[in-house]
Amino acid sequence: MPSDFDSGAAALDQLLSWSEARSDDLMNEAETRFHLIDSLLVDVLRWTRDSIHVESFTGEGFIDYALGDPGPQLVLEAKKEGVHFSLPVGTTVGIHKIANLAAGQEGKPLKAAMEQVAGYAARTGVGPAAVCNGRQLVLFLAVRTDGTPPMEGQALVFPSLEDMRSSFRLLWDNASPLGLQDRTLFKTLRSASPAIPDALAAHLPNYPGTKRRNDLQAGLEILGELFLEDVSRLEELREDFLRECYSTSGALSQYAQVSKQILQTRYALLGSDSGIDAMPVERKKGLSPELTQDMLAAATSRRPIILLGDVGSGKSTFIQRLVHVEAPELFDQAISLYIDFGSSSTLGALDAHVVDNSIDQLNDRYGIDIEQASFVEAVYRRELKRFESGVVGALKDTDPTGYLRERVGLLQRLVEARPTHLRKSLEHITATWHRQVVVFLDNIDQRSADDQNQVFLIANELASTWPATVFVTLRPETFYQSSRDGAVSGYHPRVFTISPPRADVMLQRRVKFALNQLEETGRLGSYPVGVTVDSDSLRTFLDILSDNFRNNRPLLALIENLAGGNMRLALGFVTDFIGSGHIDTRKMIEIQKAYGRYTVAVHEFLRSLMFGDGNYYDPASSAIPNLLRIHSADGREHFLLPLLLAQVQSLGEKVARDGYVAADAIHRFAHDLGFEESQIAAALDRAARSRLVQATPRTSGPRTTLQYRITTVGAYSLRTLLGYFTYYDAIVVDTPILDAEVRRTIVDAFTLPERLERVSRFQAYLDRQWRGFGDEDLPWAWPETSRALAEDVENVRARGVPASGGRPRGHGASS
Repeated sequence: MPSDFDSGAAALDQLLSWSEARSDDLMNEAETRFHLIDSLLVDVLRWTRDSIHVESFTGEGFIDYALGDPGPQLVLEAKKEGVHFSLPVGTTVGIHKIANLAAGQEGKPLKAAMEQVAGYAARTGVGPAAVCNGRQLVLFLAVRTDGTPPMEGQALVFPSLEDMRSSFRLLWDNASPLGLQDRTLFKTLRSASPAIPDALAAHLPNYPGTKRRNDLQAGLEILGELFLEDVSRLEELREDFLRECYSTSGALSQYAQVSKQILQTRYALLGSDSGIDAMPVERKKGLSPELTQDMLAAATSRRPIILLGDVGSGKSTFIQRLVHVEAPELFDQAISLYIDFGSSSTLGALDAHVVDNSIDQLNDRYGIDIEQASFVEAVYRRELKRFESGVVGALKDTDPTGYLRERVGLLQRLVEARPTHLRKSLEHITATWHRQVVVFLDNIDQRSADDQNQVFLIANELASTWPATVFVTLRPETFYQSSRDGAVSGYHPRVFTISPPRADVMLQRRVKFALNQLEETGRLGSYPVGVTVDSDSLRTFLDILSDNFRNNRPLLALIENLAGGNMRLALGFVTDFIGSGHIDTRKMIEIQKAYGRYTVAVHEFLRSLMFGDGNYYDPASSAIPNLLRIHSADGREHFLLPLLLAQVQSLGEKVARDGYVAADAIHRFAHDLGFEESQIAAALDRAARSRLVQATPRTSGPRTTLQYRITTVGAYSLRTLLGYFTYYDAIVVDTPILDAEVRRTIVDAFTLPERLERVSRFQAYLDRQWRGFGDEDLPWAWPETSRALAEDVENVRARGVPASGGRPRGHGASS
C-alpha cells in the first residue's frame, strides 16, 4: 500500500494532466474550488474530508477553508469571483518577501487576499495561512510571536502546479497535515518564537534532590506499606481482609468536586454509542443476579465476561472477594486460574503467558501435573487407541522397543503443542472430575491499549475453545474504542461494570483492619517470616489516620478528588505520607499521645504529595501537575490550562448530560481568546496525561471526534489547589518567569518568611500577566483565585503554618 506521500505525488500528476486541458478563465469560483483547490487539499496534501471546514464563521466573516481537526492548523483563502490575484512574472518557487509580492497596483489583489486571511487567522489564533487561486499557492505566517508584523514577513510561494510537482517534498513538508503538525512552515520561514527562560529548577544544584528521612520516618514508611498495602496479599488473612475491608459504596462521594450527574454516568458512552448492554456487577443487596447467571452459563454460551473498570477501581479485589467470599460454594468445587498481566513488565507473548501460568497453577494449586505420564495417557486415550490400530501398531508384537519408542514420541509431540495440550487436559478434567474451570485474565488495564485488545481476543478464543468460564478485566476507554473499531467490534460480550468505592470508606476500613491486627497479634500474619513489629509508633500514627479519615473533611476531599477513583493511588498517597520526610512525624506522634488527637492539616499531606522523595517539586515524579507551566513566551499561557478546565467543566455540566464536551468546542473557545493551536493542543495533551480530563474518541455517524470530560483531579486542582500557598511554594521552581526583573527575585528559599515572600512576588507577577485578558466574561478568573491565595498567604504569615483549608481542630505541625 503506497504511503500518503507517494499517493499525494501521484494525485498531483493526475491533477496536472487534468489542468492542462482547462483554462482558469473558463472556471468560476465553485469550479476552481472543486476541481483544483479541493483536489489539491484532499488528494494531493491528504487532508481528510472531516478535517476540512468550509465557510467557517469567525465572528466577523467566513474563512473559505479551515484545515485541521479538532482545531484548525491552517486557514486558506480561495479566489473570490471577480478577484484574480497573480504573482509577479518570473517568480520562482521558494521564499519571497511579502512586501515585494504585494507591491504596486498589480499586487493589490494578492495583498487584499493575504490581509483578509490574516484577519481570520488572528481571530482564531492560527499561525499558518495561505491564499490560493487554484494553480498558485502562497503560504505565510499570519500570527507571529517574534514581533514581526505578518505582512512584513516572508512567504513560501509555489507559482504553478508544475512547481508544486517539481518541489513536492517542499510542498508536502509545509502544507500537509503532518507537516503542519511538525510546524515545518515556522522553520521554513524562520519564525523563531522568543526563547522561554529557564525555570528556577534549571539553576538549582542537585535538583530535585533527595529528602533525608530520620530513622522513625523510614521505619514508618516500611511498616505503613506492610499494614496498608501488603496486608491484602497475605494468604492467611485473605478472607478476613476481603470481608472487613471490601467496600461497595460506589462512586458518589460527598467530597467530589464534579457533579453527581457526571459520576452517575461514568459508563454512559458504552450504552449510548456502542449499543452494548453494560450493567453494574453489584446491586445494593449483593452480586448482580445477571452475573451469577452468566457465570453458570458462560461456558456453554462461549462468550467471555468482561469486568469493566478504571485503573485502581477495585477489579482485582472484586475477583478475590467473588472467589473467596461471595461464591465460595461455586469456586471451592471449581478449578480457578488467575492470570495476572500486571505482575511482570517484561512479558513475552501474551498467549504464552496465559498457557504457562495456567499449567503452573494446575500443578502448584491443584496437584495436577498435565505432563505426568499417566495423566497424559488418560488425556490421549483415544489417540493412543487409533495409534495402536494403525500401521505402527503392528510393531507391538514384532518390535516392542520400536513400538514403545513411537508411542512415546507421539505423546511427546502432543504434549509439546502446549496450547492444545492444555485445552485437551482441561477437557479431560471437566469430563472425568466434573469440575468447572474458571479463568480470570486480570490487570491487563495496566498495559497498552494494543495489549488489552490482544488479551480480549485471547479471552474470546479461550471462551470459545476451552471448557471454561472466562473473565477479562478492561479499562472503559479502551473497551469503548475497541467496541467501535478494534478487537471487540466483531463480538458481543457480556459486560459488567465495577465502580470504585469511596476513598474515605476504603481508607477507614483499611486502617481499622490494620489496627485490629496490631492490637490482636502485634504482627502481620506470617509475613514475610513471622515479622513482628515494635509497633507503638505505627499504632499511634494509625490512630491519627483513623480519626482523620472519619472527621477531617478537607483532608478527605483532597484524597478523594486527587485519587480520581484510583484506590491504588489513594493508598499510595497515605503510605507516602506516613514515611514522608516533609512532615514532622515525631511531633505529630507526641501531640497525639499528649492530647489524644492530632488533626492533619491539608498543607502537611499536600507537601508529601507535591515533593515526594525530593527536596524540590519535580513534575516528572509528583502526583500533582503544575497548572501554570508555559511552553511559549506568552504570559497569558500561564492561565490557559485552568481556563480550558473551567470551560470543559462548565459546558459538561450545563450542556452535556454525561459531562463530555466536543474537542472542537474547546479549541474554538481558546482560539477566540487568541491562543495558537500549538498552545491549545499542548495544554489539552498535558491535561489528559495528568488525569485532569478524560479524553475519549466518540463516534457520531461516520465521524469520530475527541471528547473531553473533567475529572475530580481537574476540578479539585482548579477550584481548590490553586488557592493554597503550599501549591505555589512547590511549583514556583518549575514555572518559567517571563519578566526578567521578577525572575531575578525568584530564588531558592529555605525559611518560611523567605518562601512567603517568594510566593508573593510570584503572585504579583501572575496578576500582571492576567491583564492581557481584559474584562472578558470567562468561566474562570485569576483575580478571584489570587484573592484566595492572598488570604492563605496571610493566614500562613499570621500563624506561622500554612492554613490550607481552615484552622485544624487539634494541633498541627510546622511547615
